[in-house]
Amino acid sequence: MKTRVTTFTNMFLSLTFCLGLASCNKDDFYEKEFLDNPFQDPTTNESVDNGGHDGDLPGTDGGTQGGVDSGVDGGTTGGTTGSSPSEPTDPDDGGSAGGSTGGSTPTDPTNPTDPDDGGTTGGSTGGSTPTDPTDPNDGGTTGGSTGGSTPTDPTDPDDGGTTGGSTGGSSPTDPTDPDDGGTNGGSTGGYVDCNQGHGNDADGVDGSNPTIATDPRCKKETFSQSSSESKKLDIVWVIDNSGSMRDEQDALGDNFSAFIQDFISRDIDFRMAITTTDTSSNYERGRMVTGSAEKLNFAAAQNNPVKFMEDFKKLVQVGTSGSGYEKGLEAADEFRKRYSSSFIRKDAYLAVVILSDEEDQSPKSVATYTNELKKLKDEEGLVKVYSIVDVGLTNNQGYGVSTGYKRYADASKNTAGIVANIRDDFHKSLTDMGGTIINLLDSFALANDPVSGTLKVYVDGVATNNFSFDEASRSIKFDVGHIPSVGAEITVTYVKQ
Repeated sequence: MKTRVTTFTNMFLSLTFCLGLASCNKDDFYEKEFLDNPFQDPTTNESVDNGGHDGDLPGTDGGTQGGVDSGVDGGTTGGTTGSSPSEPTDPDDGGSAGGSTGGSTPTDPTNPTDPDDGGTTGGSTGGSTPTDPTDPNDGGTTGGSTGGSTPTDPTDPDDGGTTGGSTGGSSPTDPTDPDDGGTNGGSTGGYVDCNQGHGNDADGVDGSNPTIATDPRCKKETFSQSSSESKKLDIVWVIDNSGSMRDEQDALGDNFSAFIQDFISRDIDFRMAITTTDTSSNYERGRMVTGSAEKLNFAAAQNNPVKFMEDFKKLVQVGTSGSGYEKGLEAADEFRKRYSSSFIRKDAYLAVVILSDEEDQSPKSVATYTNELKKLKDEEGLVKVYSIVDVGLTNNQGYGVSTGYKRYADASKNTAGIVANIRDDFHKSLTDMGGTIINLLDSFALANDPVSGTLKVYVDGVATNNFSFDEASRSIKFDVGHIPSVGAEITVTYVKQ
């Protein structure tokens, strides 16, 4: 009994002393687990309307850690650790991560449950967990460091805008829609509409007489439809003349007819020249094999087809005593320097065909060489590099052999050319290559790869959909019955990849 009285006395004295101090209150006192708090409302479950320190209840749309500015649906400022939304299915409602500035101010405040409404402020780590992860307009899970967007149509809550966030972005459901977020977003946001100041498009919305936007990704190329009689083609053969190439030179000569026959039958104005991969001396570097330009052209083929074929077979036998440091790209560049005015025509397609069983060992970057070739033309798409190389990496003949083909393949990729395996059937490879070049003469090749869905084509200022686009050759070909008349202006706009 004495113990119980003493305990009660001590308890009473503690309460009296605590209530007498500014830093103590009844709640602190009754936090002792052995006491019952007579002042507690049993319905609060240790949480108050401004969020509660334990966060068991949302309070007034507060956060898991509370927040003094709770507001409605997370508020315009929110709490520094985000919020636990009162409507978890609404990605505009703060999200599971929130951001240091939390929440968002939607562009359509009359509809706060619109999951497509990205808002204008976002948070530094903001974003949200969308109700539909497949919807690229639905917020996403990372957001961007600056969040929000500047929409092209502020009244459209689905309008992803043109600025986005530095890491934001999304995978659009409609890649042709410049407002649809883009694939990676980025510091300048999604795709842009490259056409400005236009009239009627093929879909009746926009497009005629296009004015290209100033965005550096926007490209505009202009071509003129020429007659079939004016199609021109210049071909430069760069043949490896190192010690391992005897059989390949024979195979090229034996199967050359598969490559050239269509050019002859279609009266294509072509001419060819040959050089080697040997650049070991100033004399050899880019030098044209004597007689090749004079004997390997359309006029010679028409005058005496049999002799033309024999001459090619002899001229491609460039020997096997050349340098073992094969530099096919350097040789093509040196040929350009020597013969750009005397052999290469400004208005002709230029096909550089490289035949080698070893990797290119030229000193400069691949892009440097291909860019110099493109400078020869007003329309960069007129330059193609075709490579017949050791794709299977089979050349392991010992010391000094540089096995590989990647640099040649990259040169072909840079110009939308073709890569063929030197170990495959030469007849088939040359047939395919020659057919591709023939198709280009009836097409319009672009300088860059366009973003899918952004390509627009106009004939004399009027938009058309009567064409096909070949990704491999990066070229546009008009449908039968819709080929532009001779002299027509073809304008192409697109977003560059």
